Amino acid sequence: MTTIQTIQTTTTLFPGERIRLDVVDDDDEEAFECGSGAYRDENGIARASKIGAVCVKDIELEDDDDEKDDDDDEEEDEKTNEKTTKRRARKKLVEVLSAAEREDERSRVRLPEVNDVVFAKCVKIRDKMAQFDVLVCDGKPLKTDFSGIVRQQDVRKTEIDKVVIEESFVPGDVVRCKVLSMGDGRSLVLATNENTLGVVRAKCKRCKATMVAMNWQEMMCPKTEHREFRKVAKIDEITDI
Repeated sequence: MTTIQTIQTTTTLFPGERIRLDVVDDDDEEAFECGSGAYRDENGIARASKIGAVCVKDIELEDDDDEKDDDDDEEEDEKTNEKTTKRRARKKLVEVLSAAEREDERSRVRLPEVNDVVFAKCVKIRDKMAQFDVLVCDGKPLKTDFSGIVRQQDVRKTEIDKVVIEESFVPGDVVRCKVLSMGDGRSLVLATNENTLGVVRAKCKRCKATMVAMNWQEMMCPKTEHREFRKVAKIDEITDI
C-alpha cells in the first residue's frame, strides 16, 4: 500500500529558477527526488525546468518484507535493519506543475529531464555542433516544442578531437540521445557518447532510401550500396524502438 501526502505552494517559478524546498519542508534538500518539471544542476541544486508551482509529495511505501533475524544474539542488528527499511520505504518527490496539472495530474505533459533518453531529428549542422528538434521522450511524443544540440565533445567518448560533425549526423537523421543538461529555455544539451546512442534512422543522400547500419560509424543504402559516415547507435542493444 502506498500513502501519498501532497504539499503545494502558490509561488510561480520559471525555468532555471531555484526551488526553495525549505519553504515547504524542514528536511534536507538532498532528501528530495526531482520529478516532473524539476531537475538538479551540476551543483546539486533543485531547479524548475518549466513554469509552474512547487508540489512536494511525501510518499510512504508499506514494505511487506519482514527482514528479521532469528538469532537472539543479533537483536541490535535487527533494530538497525528495521530503521533502514523504514528509511527506504519513504521518499519525497518535488515537482513543478502548471495550474492545469495541479488540478488534474492525469493531464500532465511529460517533459525532458536530465538523463532522459530522447529521440530527436537533426535539422542543422554547424562547425562543432549539430542542432535537433526533440520529438519523443520516455516513449511518448512531446506536446511542447524542444530543441537541442550535440556538441563535438559529446558525440562519442574516445578520440573526441577527431570527431567530424558532418560525418556524425546529417539533417533528417533520427537520433537517439541522452539529455545532459536543460540548457537555456527550451533548448537541451544532448549527448550520443554511448553505444546505444546515435543515429537510428537515416536516408541515402542519392536515392533517399532508408539506410542500414554496417558498423558503429557507417551506414549503407540497400539499393545502391552507397555508404555514408554516421555516429551509429548499436540497434541490437536498444529496447525502446
